[in-house]
Amino acid sequence: MRVFSKVAIITAATAIAATMSMGVAGAQITPFGGLNTGSLGSLGGSEPEEPADPTPAVTLSKATDLTAAGETITVSGTGFSGAGSGLYVGLIQDNKYSATDSTAWMTTAWLKTADIVDGKWTATVDALAVKGASDCLVNTCSIYTIAAHGSADRTQDTKTPVTFKAPVVVPTGPTVTVSNATGIAAAGETVTVSGTGFSGAGSGIYVGLVQDNKYSLTEAGAWMTTTWIKAANIVDGKWSTTVDVLAVKGASDCLANTCSFYTIAAHGSADRTQDTTTPVTFKAPVTAPLVAAALIGAAL
Repeated sequence: MRVFSKVAIITAATAIAATMSMGVAGAQITPFGGLNTGSLGSLGGSEPEEPADPTPAVTLSKATDLTAAGETITVSGTGFSGAGSGLYVGLIQDNKYSATDSTAWMTTAWLKTADIVDGKWTATVDALAVKGASDCLVNTCSIYTIAAHGSADRTQDTKTPVTFKAPVVVPTGPTVTVSNATGIAAAGETVTVSGTGFSGAGSGIYVGLVQDNKYSLTEAGAWMTTTWIKAANIVDGKWSTTVDVLAVKGASDCLANTCSFYTIAAHGSADRTQDTTTPVTFKAPVTAPLVAAALIGAAL
């Protein structure tokens, strides 16, 4: 029998411990004759996943506050298949949308298959707020895409909302402005009264200040002031005049009642298209007692 010394036993035990430590932390020789890295996944691979089909998406160069009278916008798409006969893109009032009725579309552009490269395309669309029975000023509207030529493929359907800004309404009838329409001096003030959009037909117009509840087309005495603007003085529908006004005249009182500048066709004309009403206000005069009190207060 071989006898081991105490030193030999200690040395062997140390070597075994070191080998076990390396097996936990590092590579080991496996029963399969190779290196074990400690990962079960290294024993076999999994099949790669198929890439998901791209989702069609649309962007617009401008989607809000489009000009109601018409504006050209750029419409771009990504993630489209490009299969079949391409796709249609256009503007539709949402509650009239149809994938089969072309008359529901306010505008339509056809993107051929050749126009869709790597799922991408770009088109210009002329969009206006009102067309036929469709009105995007009072109804919601969107840019839609669908697979072309009546295709049943619904994977190419998209909807991108748009909005239009209401058009600026230019007055077509006569309008009047007053240089000082509020706070006119009660004791009297000269104001400039101007008009636009007047016809200039017939004998011209009358313009003047009237207490509203005394207004009359035929009773001249109801008017606190009256100026005659002759037809020759109305150029391209425009005229301007100065009027001396005061708050109280005769039985009319603009401090206690509402008053306005009125215009009417002159010389008893039955033409009511030249009638206008422009409210004005007067500032109350400072009374003597108040002035005296103010002076006394200043002296004190």
